Amino acid sequence: MTDIPVGHSNVLEFRPLIDDCQKLQSEVARHVGNGGWDSAAIVRIGHARGLDFTAADIQAVMEQDDELSDFGLELVAAAVPINCNDQNIRA
Repeated sequence: MTDIPVGHSNVLEFRPLIDDCQKLQSEVARHVGNGGWDSAAIVRIGHARGLDFTAADIQAVMEQDDELSDFGLELVAAAVPINCNDQNIRA
């Protein structure tokens, strides 16, 4: 069995928190738009909830998981493409 890196595990834990909390959805949505997302802000939001991960962890989980969350589906429906604007991450 392959161990999941802690950062990836924390991203996976963060995603359902977003799905279940409209206030958190609004907070995250402020940092998503115009064809990208502010990875540093999303990382800070996660850290504020005790979940340590990096922008690279988010990107890796997004690349591995082709199933969108309810919130992710709403972003797509709103025509908000989910692309990382972090210069350290290559999409």
